[in-house]
Amino acid sequence: MTMKSLTIKDLARTTELDRHAMAGVSGGGTKDYKGMMPYSAFSLDASKESFSFDATQLISQDQKTVVNNGNNVAFASDITANVKPTQKAHNTINFG
Repeated sequence: MTMKSLTIKDLARTTELDRHAMAGVSGGGTKDYKGMMPYSAFSLDASKESFSFDATQLISQDQKTVVNNGNNVAFASDITANVKPTQKAHNTINFG
């Protein structure tokens, strides 16, 4: 025996049911099997949603700047060294 039609009584034809109202619609079994499809071996409850998300970010920087300009030099003058070390790092997560 297969179900070929669905009849809903006591509702006007123009009545619209939202998700909550449709969750209460049952048939093909007893009230203990609410939400099960008639003559089906499994049930699916789409009203339970599960979502989890984990975002982990890590920036690790290490800088060692050693200037040995002019070390161990005898009788020298006007030795210069211009050192401008720079580091940049960005962590960005875009949700959307």
